[in-house]
Amino acid sequence: MNVLTIIGVGPGDPSLLTLAAVDAIKESTVVAYPVATRGGDSLAEKIASKWITKDKKKLPLHFPMVDDQNTLKSAWRFAGNELMKMIEEGERVVFLAQGDISLFSTGSYLSKELEKYHPECLVKLIPGVTSFSAAAAESKLPLAFQEEQLLILPVPDSYDELKVVLSEAASKKRVVVLLKLGKKWEWVKPLLEELDLIKKSIYVERIGFLDQQILSSSCLSTGTRPYFSLLLIRQEWPLTMP
Repeated sequence: MNVLTIIGVGPGDPSLLTLAAVDAIKESTVVAYPVATRGGDSLAEKIASKWITKDKKKLPLHFPMVDDQNTLKSAWRFAGNELMKMIEEGERVVFLAQGDISLFSTGSYLSKELEKYHPECLVKLIPGVTSFSAAAAESKLPLAFQEEQLLILPVPDSYDELKVVLSEAASKKRVVVLLKLGKKWEWVKPLLEELDLIKKSIYVERIGFLDQQILSSSCLSTGTRPYFSLLLIRQEWPLTMP
């Protein structure tokens, strides 16, 4: 049977790989992974490198960071075909994706590509630890207690849109996780200050890596932040607490 295993390797810390992920890598003969530039490094490959032994073949696949739909579709098509070549040659193939394979993941597009154009291939998905769950654990901030809500989204494109999101969260006992902060921090910080949320927000950068940062947003200067940064915003705590 033709099988491709797509693995979520977590946000950065190799110790956060699941047992299922490690076992799949160990059993593979080919390890594929995404690269943003041809010949460039792969964060997913780096995270899992401890288990990628010298006897395994490596298959870097180019997934450009662009918005052009035709370019993206061509990359998915090429990657799907390359993986199928290996699988049909009898190789045991895994594809590594940073974080979890169901959340903003190249692995999700690849899974749908094979489902559409190579339906004879069984795709097995192994979930991974998300950046925000790792961030919540490191900062000791519960994402949701009983009856609370949790909203996870990339930072909206506008000041007004985010203001609505945060205002609604206050009335609905909703914790908000904002991903892909980047250059938007320049206007997000003033909004948090306006809503008196700057001290109720935790900033997390490159969680799981040696240079990770976790601090109150009130301690963070203005300016552009890295792509791999996020905010955890808890406006209130339950009335009944230990």
